[in-house]
Amino acid sequence: MIKFGPSGTGSIFEEEGFSKTIDVPNWLKGKGLDLYEYSFGRGVRMSEETAKIYGAEFAKHGIEISVHAPYFINLATQEEDKAANNHRYIKESLIALKNLGGKRCVFHPGSPLKMPREQAMELLMMRLDNLLSDLYASNLAENTMLAIETMGKQAQLGDVDEIIRMVARDKMLYPCIDFGHLNARTGGSLKSYDDYRIVLEKFIAGVGFDKVNNMHVHFSKIEYSAKGEVRHLTFEDTNFGPDFEPLAKALIDLNLHPFIVCESAGTQTIDSLYMKNCYNNMLK
Repeated sequence: MIKFGPSGTGSIFEEEGFSKTIDVPNWLKGKGLDLYEYSFGRGVRMSEETAKIYGAEFAKHGIEISVHAPYFINLATQEEDKAANNHRYIKESLIALKNLGGKRCVFHPGSPLKMPREQAMELLMMRLDNLLSDLYASNLAENTMLAIETMGKQAQLGDVDEIIRMVARDKMLYPCIDFGHLNARTGGSLKSYDDYRIVLEKFIAGVGFDKVNNMHVHFSKIEYSAKGEVRHLTFEDTNFGPDFEPLAKALIDLNLHPFIVCESAGTQTIDSLYMKNCYNNMLK
């Protein structure tokens, strides 16, 4: 089954009288949602004890948990000290993930900065290989998925072809297709059922059905400019896309069952439930 849930809780969590992470699993279960993404956007600052307490609560209520590694990771950096830090951030995220009882860790691949794009990709792939070797040696690869995210700005590494190239590298690597990012970096190309199906079929051809069937998905409407992503929006926005309905139809027709995380700006829980209801109604 496809599972739906938010990244963070959005404003409704506090509006309903809650403030602590420990309350999130039962609250999400009450909303009829299935998963939650915990962001370590500014660094991994969670003790082993706290993570295990949270993890027990998520397991108790049947809510899957994933994590997002720090946003500032750049595997294409030329600076060795920053490369070592990026390596450490991902390992710390995976350790926290295991303590939380989750299996999926999302991360941003990086940016070329002042390098030619292909040179940056070659450097990124080398650093990715080094990371994978360490993760296997450290027993952090077992029962764990590293999901590499498509990115929203044209200058960033992370278009469809680049993510396929990365994900094909190893069995623990999976795509995190952020359809809002893809729509933003391509100037609003995701409009129709066929637009979504072309993307999904390209991933299936590139990394195999099993990885796409179990992939991670981020979804939100995103404002964009000529250079790509500007800011996340809510589903109420009518000026920018993408829309979820044609994606839902494509997922059903291709028999795909990803985890779908909503990243709307403050309404992510409400919009997650909208997507789940939309998908379930199409199944009837």
